[in-house]
Amino acid sequence: MPETTIFIFLLSIAASFIQRISGFGFGILVMMFFPFFLPTYGESITISGLLAGTTAILIAVRNWRFIRWRTMWIVLFFNVIASFIAIEYMSSLSNDTLKRYFGVVLILIALYFLFCEGKLNLLFKSKLAQAIIGAASGIMGGMFAMPGPAVVLYCIGTIEDNREYLATLQAYSFLFNIFYTLFRLRVGFFSENTFLWWGVGLVGLVIGAWIGARCFERISASLLKKIVYSTMLISGIVAIL
Repeated sequence: MPETTIFIFLLSIAASFIQRISGFGFGILVMMFFPFFLPTYGESITISGLLAGTTAILIAVRNWRFIRWRTMWIVLFFNVIASFIAIEYMSSLSNDTLKRYFGVVLILIALYFLFCEGKLNLLFKSKLAQAIIGAASGIMGGMFAMPGPAVVLYCIGTIEDNREYLATLQAYSFLFNIFYTLFRLRVGFFSENTFLWWGVGLVGLVIGAWIGARCFERISASLLKKIVYSTMLISGIVAIL
C-alpha cells in the first residue's frame, strides 16, 4: 500500500511535468505504468480517468468562453454510448487479456505519434463522420482511458482558433470522464483505495505542473515527446508479452 501510494504520487508529478512541457495527454503517460503496478486493470483506468478529468476541468474553466459547444454534441452522444458498451464488455475480461489489448493499443498510438503526428488534417463535418469519431473515442476511452487521439483529429479538422481548440478539447475530456467514472463505478472498478490514490495523484499533478512551468523554456518539447512515445512503444510490447 505505501509503495503504491508513493508510486502514484511520483508518476503523477512526472506526467503533469511532461504535459506542461509538451502539451500531450496526462492520461497516456500514467496508463503506460498503472496497469503494471495497481491491483487491477479496471482500477488503473479508473484512477487515470479521475486524474485526467480533474486536469481537464481546471483548463476548461479557465477558457470557458472559448468552448465550441455546437461542435460537441454528436461526438459526445456516441462516445457515451460506445464507452458504456466497452466498459460493460471489459468488465467480463481477465486482467491478462485486458493488458494484451492495451499493449496493442499502446503500440498503435505510439507509432502514430512517432510517425504521423501533425500530418493528418481531416475534416469531420458530416454527422456520420462525427458519430464514428465519437464511437471510436468512446471505445478507446472506456477500455483504455485514452479517448483523446480520435477527438484531437476531429478538433484539428473543425476548429481553427488555438484557444477554442484547447478549450473544446478539455471540455470533451471532462465530460467524457464524468460518464466513464459513473460506468466504472457501476461495474465495480472502484475500491476502498481509489479516492485516496486520486487525492495523492492530484497533489503530484500540482507539483509537476509547477516544476514544468519553471522548466518550460529549457527543455525541447519535441525531444521529450519522442522519448515518451518510444517508452510507450516498449510498454505496449511488454504488456502483450
